[in-house]
Amino acid sequence: MGKKKRRKAAAGKNGKPVAAQPAALPERSSTNPPGQRYYDMPYSAATPRLINPDLGLHHLVARVGHNAAYEISVTLLDAPDHRLIRSGVLLAHRVLDGRGEWYITAPDWQPLLPKDRIELMGHADLPEELADMIRPLRRRATLGPVAALTCDRREFALRDDEGTTLALLRDDKVTVRRGGLTTARYREVLITPLGPGLNDQQSAWLDRSLVQVGATPVPRFPRLVSRLGAPATGPTDIPVPGPFDAAAPFKKFVSQLVARRLRQIVEADLAIRGGDLTAVDRLADHAARLREELKGLSVVLDPDWVEDLYDELGWISLVAKSPNGEEHDRLTARLRSERYLTVLERLVAAVRSPKLADQRSDPAGEVLAGLVSMAVTRMRSFADHLNVDSLDEEWEEAWQEMGHLEWVVGVAAQVLPEEAALIQQQLIKPRQLLLEIHNDHHRELATYERVANLLPEQAFAAGRDFERETRKMRHARREFAEAWAKTKKKLGA
Repeated sequence: MGKKKRRKAAAGKNGKPVAAQPAALPERSSTNPPGQRYYDMPYSAATPRLINPDLGLHHLVARVGHNAAYEISVTLLDAPDHRLIRSGVLLAHRVLDGRGEWYITAPDWQPLLPKDRIELMGHADLPEELADMIRPLRRRATLGPVAALTCDRREFALRDDEGTTLALLRDDKVTVRRGGLTTARYREVLITPLGPGLNDQQSAWLDRSLVQVGATPVPRFPRLVSRLGAPATGPTDIPVPGPFDAAAPFKKFVSQLVARRLRQIVEADLAIRGGDLTAVDRLADHAARLREELKGLSVVLDPDWVEDLYDELGWISLVAKSPNGEEHDRLTARLRSERYLTVLERLVAAVRSPKLADQRSDPAGEVLAGLVSMAVTRMRSFADHLNVDSLDEEWEEAWQEMGHLEWVVGVAAQVLPEEAALIQQQLIKPRQLLLEIHNDHHRELATYERVANLLPEQAFAAGRDFERETRKMRHARREFAEAWAKTKKKLGA
């Protein structure tokens, strides 16, 4: 059944929609109608008489049909640590008029996750489609009920003497239970102008009437997480990246670095699960880039901790690549694997507390400047003495060290953009020449192996190719030595 048909089928008798919500489910949009007034009211307060013919408020009429009074029961499902709620996702089982349904809302993750989605309850288990949709946020945790809410809703129309509706009044009384105990009761009253709306006198009188029975005007109703309390009020496992600060402690910098890539990996993952296979390359790229960034910081990270992450991030990059047009179902199956979900858990832990080689409290800018200086010194120790006749192994070591220097400079660019950009500019030509020498070396090896198995006339032609490759490589080596002599002076400046 498609989405449109499914939503249509979710309507009950008298046309009352299953989508009817208690005040806290879903969270209200920031685009609510203008002129709405919010009141936090004592749960047991008597409702005031909101009729004043002298001001043109002649009738307060209970609404009928799909706006009639009703009671809805909501069971919130989450991991014991409330990781879904903390990440901005509400998953619930709801019962209205005896009908059960699954409900998910994730406005902070649009369009990767739905703002509102309803599935009729066909059986007791969470539908696999919904379970898979939120898997990167749930990861390996077991879901269970974490809170039960009951909302008793009444709606009224405020009308003038001609029967014209001036405003709607919604009165929600909500009870929250956790672990079988009532942990909160709250009442929210919402007035929404309609049609001609309310004039200033009418609004002021309604405000006074509600305040007299204990109501408190508020700019917005509190979010559901604040009603639930800890641990629902804790920080998200997938934080939105914040700006880097050179003056912040280095440990915070590492945490932010991992958080940025984790967020990007999860966003790409969610896009893939939603059917966007163009996100596959993004997932592979973000994992590979985090791997390089951690390699650039390897000198100051705990070696055992970071070595494991290297391997797992490299594995993610390989899993995400689909050179043969791998089908969506097969790819998402890999993204459901225990190994992949465990990597996400480890990245979440790394965001909370990255493991450093020592407990550095130095500013990130100072640490990164020191790492850049150290990497330049190491590069010079490998490259300064190179000449045309240096051993192939020495040239390969210089190529590997150039890669490490680039990783370090790339990470440092987050807080030292000008210094990093200058070094990157100075390394362009030496890197190009080292890459050419690296590729020529491997082509030379391949040609040598091929010559050994050829007939004499074939070997002669191949030998000439080998000589050309050798001359080309020697020329590139000479060029590098000349270019590096200029570059190292600039790097040392």
